[in-house]
Order: sequence, then C-alpha cells, then structure tokens
Amino acid sequence: MMLLLLACTPANVIALGHDSAAPAGVGGGTAVLPGTDGNDNEDDGDGDDDEPAPDSDEALWDCAAIFEQDRLREYRITLERQVWRAIQTEYSNHDGSKGYHEVESFELDGESIEGVSIRLKGNEGYSWVGTKMQFVLSFVEVDENQRFHGQRHVAFDATWYDHTLMNNRLAARFLRRMGQPAPCANHARLTINDEYFGLYAHMEQLDREYLERNFGDDAADGNLYKYGYELKNNEGADTSRMQSFWSDYSFDHISQLGDPDQWVAEWAAEAAMPDWDGYWYSGHNYYLYDHPEQGLMYLPWDLDATFSYYHSPFQDPFSLYWDYVPHLTSVLSQPEYEQRFVERIQEYAEAWPVEVMEQELAAWEEQTRASLEEDPNKTYTMAEHDAAVALTLSGLGQRRDFLVAWAEARLGR
Repeated sequence: MMLLLLACTPANVIALGHDSAAPAGVGGGTAVLPGTDGNDNEDDGDGDDDEPAPDSDEALWDCAAIFEQDRLREYRITLERQVWRAIQTEYSNHDGSKGYHEVESFELDGESIEGVSIRLKGNEGYSWVGTKMQFVLSFVEVDENQRFHGQRHVAFDATWYDHTLMNNRLAARFLRRMGQPAPCANHARLTINDEYFGLYAHMEQLDREYLERNFGDDAADGNLYKYGYELKNNEGADTSRMQSFWSDYSFDHISQLGDPDQWVAEWAAEAAMPDWDGYWYSGHNYYLYDHPEQGLMYLPWDLDATFSYYHSPFQDPFSLYWDYVPHLTSVLSQPEYEQRFVERIQEYAEAWPVEVMEQELAAWEEQTRASLEEDPNKTYTMAEHDAAVALTLSGLGQRRDFLVAWAEARLGR
C-alpha cells in the first residue's frame, strides 16, 4: 500500500491505504495531521455554546469542550463524611469494590449540577498503590438521561507507574491522528472536600456517547465488551457472537465475526507507539465492540503504559506474548495479513508527527507543572517525572525512525 498525500477541501489529510471504506475514526479511515480542519462538533444538548470552533485544533478530535487542550480543568466535589470514609475503606481493602457513591456537591470551573456519583477506578491488584486513588465520575446513576457537556462519565487516571502523567493524553491523540477511535483526553485538577487531591489524566469513558461520536447514532447500539468479554452495555443482550469469538480461534471462524483489516489496523497502531498493556502486547486493556455492520472491532483503552513506559523505542512489533493474543496470532499467521500489519506500521511511522507531538508535550508540561508539583498524592518525585518526560521526548523520533527502517526491511523495499 502507498501513503498518499491528498489535497482536499477544506483540509489536507493523510489517507491511509485501505481496500474498503470505513466510518470516520475506524481503522480504514483517515489520519488527520495537526493544523488542518476536521469535523465540527455537534451540539451536546446541554445548552452550552462553548464547543470548539470548527477551525480550531480541537475540532479535529470531535471532542467535547471539557477535553480542550489549552485549558487545565478543575473539578471540585464534596462528599459526606461517611461516603468518603467508605471509598477510602474500599481502596484500603483492595477487594475490587468499586460501587458508585452519590456526591454531595459537584462543580467544574464554577459550573455545578446535581445527581453526580463517584467510584474508584483501576486494577486493585496492580494500580492501587500509594494514596492517589483514581476515579470515575458518573452523571447517569441518579438520572439516566442526564448528560454533562454531552458525557455520561469521565475518568481520572494517575497510576503510579506512569511518571510522565502524559501517556494517556499523548497516546490518545496519536491514535486519533492515525485514524483510530481513541477516547478524548487532557488533564484536570481534582479537589475533594475543599482539599486539592491531585492532578489527573482526564479521559472520556468508552460508553454510548463514545460510540455515537465514533460510529454515529445508528451504529451505537451494539454490544460493548471490556477486555473482550465483559458486557458494559445492553444488559441482558445476546452475547453468543462474543462467546463464539472466544470458542474457536481459527481464522476461517473468527473472520466471519468481524473485519480482520480493522483488527490489523488497530493492533498495528498499538504496536507503533508501543502500548505495552493493550491487546497487541499483553491481551489486556482493550474493548471489543460488536458494530451492527462491521462486526466485532478492537478499540483501544487505558493508554498509560505507552511510549516511554519501558523506554524501548527499538522494540520489534512482532515480539509479544503470542499465547495471550490468540486472535492476533491466528490473523497474523495468514501471510496476507502479516504483510498488512507491517504495511500499516509503515504508514503510521511515515505519518508520525514527531515535532508536533514534542511541541504538545512541552505545552502540556507548562500547563500542568505547577499542579503536579503541588499534588500531595503523587507517587514519584519531580526529578523522576522530569526523567520520564525526557525519555518520552527522546524516544518519539527514535521510535519513528526505527519503525520506518523496520518496515522497509520486512517488506524488502
């Protein structure tokens, strides 16, 4: 496949070669370079008029205004004493309890609503370390019809092992540029009971609004499975297709349940960064979505173990835990799809906007540094943070250059 630079109106986009059309944001879509125009955000129905202008950078990502990149958001929540104690007990018990608790009051940059709930987030066996709890806020537990800036949920991620606190944001924007349906992300401060609790990666949850944004209203009713098997919507729905997907890994069988081209495009994007905790490498953090027309699709999620996590910019995209990724093993055992995997990585590498990503990372550092220095619950020193960011910056160009050479060698070009 060839990388084609198309002069379009009104935007210039890089089109990633693909044999069939696909919805915007899906593996067969287009990668939009910074500085070009994208699709306008639709009205989120909350009565606000603060969505990004169509010609702004944020219009590229079709994200709600709360995920804009040039503003550090600040959430303030108040919890009744017994509720806060219950959350702290759940965290200290490490038993996986993550029930929602209604907050007493909620405010985002002076805007307040009622009927907001909070729960713990993350893997209690690995990421519940130190005093910095991670959270999900829900706007639909009390009233299922309520939305806040068009969102049902927002997540606050700040795991102990991502010393940059930048990976989720950096990876989400990289994936969106490569045509993948990644969640929206920026940073936010969180204050609980009038005490600053910490700085977080502020993220869109994979829910109905995410599906509508990426696939359209008419294609957002399919089953959504966390980790590929845990149904997160459509309670009581028929899950036989997902069960069949896991019952027989032969290519002839699984290729009837989805589009291997979409799978390969998404896996290649994970491998390009790389994402050490996604499906491509460890078969862990990802979703399967049973699209009404496209069938089962792989979706990226929880991107904090990307880029400099292991700082291995020269990691071979084929060096992974094959036993953990049976569907990938089956698909890439087909010579045609092995070549497509390499070609996808080549396309992503050639489209990789290293300089823009470096500029963005520097801007985010300036935007968040004071809040991170002030963060009373961070699990690393600022020196450790600076070292991790420096590794990420040095690794971006190294990774791009390595992948270009790797793909050329694999393809014999």
